[in-house]
Amino acid sequence: MSAPDADKTKRKLRLTFEFEVPPGAPDVRTKARMGAVSELTAAMQAAALRELPWATSMTVRHEWMYAWYDETTPVPLTAHDAVEDAL
Repeated sequence: MSAPDADKTKRKLRLTFEFEVPPGAPDVRTKARMGAVSELTAAMQAAALRELPWATSMTVRHEWMYAWYDETTPVPLTAHDAVEDAL
């Protein structure tokens, strides 16, 4: 199998932001959330036009959820001979 042509392979820069609403905070109304999404999208678009002139598009994903359970666990991977041989 040959390596893909880097000039023809799509490349993407992904930035992720999460904003936490602490327990006990007043309810966040849909209008306020959507206003924040709109403002942040406009700000990121302006920054992208200025800082990433090579970018051709921007995808915006927003979601509103309750984090009933959320666990992130870093898992260290130990290099071993088979991996080192493959490199």
